[in-house]
Amino acid sequence: MIEHYQTSKRIHPLGFPHPHKCLSLALLLAIFVLSLPVPAATPAFTTGSSQGTVSVPGLSEASGVVASRNNDSVLWTHNDSGDSARIFALDTQGRYLGTYALPGAANVDYEDIAIGPGPVTNVSYLYVGDIGDNTDVRANIKIYQIPEPAVYSRQHLSPVNAALKGVRAITLTYPDGPHNAEALLIDPWTGDLFVATKHATTSRIYTATKAGLDATNSLTLTFVRTVSFDVPSGGDISPSGLEIVLRQEDFARLWPRLPGQTIANAFDSAPVTIPVIGTPTEPNGEAIGFDAIGSGYYTLSDSATTQPLYYFQRTSTLKWPRFLVPAGSSWKYLDTGTNLNTSWRNPGFNDAVWNTGPARFGYAMGNEDTALSYGPDPNKKYITTYFRTTFTLANAESITNLALKIVCDDGAAVYLNGTPIAQAFLNPGAAYNTPATATQTNLEDTWFTFPVDPASLINGTNTLAVEVHQAAVNSPDLAFDLQLLALESSATRFTAATPQPNHQLQLRLSGPFNSNVTLQSSLDLSNWSSLGTLTLTNGAAVFRETNATLPRQFYRLSLP
Repeated sequence: MIEHYQTSKRIHPLGFPHPHKCLSLALLLAIFVLSLPVPAATPAFTTGSSQGTVSVPGLSEASGVVASRNNDSVLWTHNDSGDSARIFALDTQGRYLGTYALPGAANVDYEDIAIGPGPVTNVSYLYVGDIGDNTDVRANIKIYQIPEPAVYSRQHLSPVNAALKGVRAITLTYPDGPHNAEALLIDPWTGDLFVATKHATTSRIYTATKAGLDATNSLTLTFVRTVSFDVPSGGDISPSGLEIVLRQEDFARLWPRLPGQTIANAFDSAPVTIPVIGTPTEPNGEAIGFDAIGSGYYTLSDSATTQPLYYFQRTSTLKWPRFLVPAGSSWKYLDTGTNLNTSWRNPGFNDAVWNTGPARFGYAMGNEDTALSYGPDPNKKYITTYFRTTFTLANAESITNLALKIVCDDGAAVYLNGTPIAQAFLNPGAAYNTPATATQTNLEDTWFTFPVDPASLINGTNTLAVEVHQAAVNSPDLAFDLQLLALESSATRFTAATPQPNHQLQLRLSGPFNSNVTLQSSLDLSNWSSLGTLTLTNGAAVFRETNATLPRQFYRLSLP
């Protein structure tokens, strides 16, 4: 609330913070650093609605589904047994984006897919579970761990066929003999892997720790506990780590998890029944996976070549991150091998003569939207290529968390308004002709995630500047794209009260992007009247009080 004393021309902010409904839990995930809201104590979801029709060449038994945490509006799925070693990318409307082969892998019985941390701490990994065993005879099972590639929802216009890089096979053995299983889970807090067996009435839970997975390609699972659940065919852990789901064809259960609680102890809580679409609408429904922030979940069927993609929306609202710079944005770039020293990093630098194009940038990888020059000699390529872009922000003070994601082959340095904010495989202060410190053979198509201090943001025009370095003058290829995501405070508040000429007052408001807020005024703190509803365009709004005759005035905010 703001109190305006007209006679003394004093502006006095009183300490009454505006209440807000959505609390936040700061989660340091291995692949993504943003504050995600804590779900309601008793989670509830709406009845599933079709988001579109899935009709993908070669996809006939969608046995698992997981949402990307790095690629906006992208889902991953796969066939059950009998297919080649491959996975499929869809968008969240069910449209086909591409088929991705797993070189060196086999598909005995793929049953589920998960996503989570892995050996490189700021990279997201896919986990494909070759864990099915209908006759309980397999001496061991396999998990395929893959750095998640960059995928774009625009690929539905021309779906791709590609081979994934860095596919790693991990052999797992049960300590007590073979089991059939169809549910694979990755804990986003710890990176530990969990398998839920497909037994009648009671499922057995086994685990492999992240430390064990990182250290070896073959290990024995550890029995954790039993869970009262009949033949689970799929499962997932929410991106916040606070909810665990298991499903079978006709029903699903959700176990809430307290901050810091183990998966084993979380299964002690009473589960909540959550909806799925049963027979015949989703025959042999097996797949279930949360969306990118846990605001709902998707399901798919294991028995239909053409089927709806169902989504179950949470009845309470979780806040989605805001893209300040989306993947595939337009950038200015200079690919002439010029030494620009350091002035090019600053907002005031004149880049008018630079070329302009959309990401993704690069050469020799086959998926570039803008092809770059490496110079006249393929054996003496330019080491450094420069990129710049801008974005406008009206509520910098409302940004609570900021995450930068970058695809770079081989190394990069990123500057926000002239301040260094991220360094990937490049020594600090590297000169323009200094090579990157490593070649990203298996990670050249992968998003690296870095937390960024929101204090680097300013109101108005912000400038991002990036230099991408090759590891050697004969490096075969180059890649670059970047996204910058922000999480805003859910509170709407006054951020400034500025006296104006003729005893007028200007109030500046800040809050959630494009939300609405009602401004009220009072002379005595008892009787309040509305001054109108303001839209926080780009997260900010300004109100000017033009009544110069008021001796004293109080102001407060009210959400519609």
